[in-house]
Amino acid sequence: MGKEEIKKRPYKTGTSKSPAAKRKKFVKERPEEKKVPTGFDRGLEPLKILGATDYSGEVTFLMMWKGSDYAEVVPASVANIRCPQMVIRFYEEHLVWDLDQSSAEGGDSE
Repeated sequence: MGKEEIKKRPYKTGTSKSPAAKRKKFVKERPEEKKVPTGFDRGLEPLKILGATDYSGEVTFLMMWKGSDYAEVVPASVANIRCPQMVIRFYEEHLVWDLDQSSAEGGDSE
C-alpha cells in the first residue's frame, strides 16, 4: 500500500476571538457609534467607587462623581491611572480573607 496524501482543510475550529477583540472590531466597523465620554472626559472629579465588575473581558468600576447625581461605568485601566489611591482603597475595603482555610491547613502547632 502506498501512502495517501492527507490534505488539511482550511476551516475554523469554532474558537472565537476574545469579547474585547470582538468589541474593537465592531467599533472599527461602525464609525458612527461614538464613544460616550466618561466623567473624567467631562472634567468631573471622582467621589467614590461603588462597585466593580467584569464587562466584556475588561474590569470596570461603577463610580460616583462630585457634583453629579449619576453613577457611571469606567474602565479599570482608566481609573488606575486617574485615581490610583481610590482604586487601592476600594480593593482594601472589599478584600476578604479566608481565615478558616489557613487554620485548617496548618493544624495545631502545639
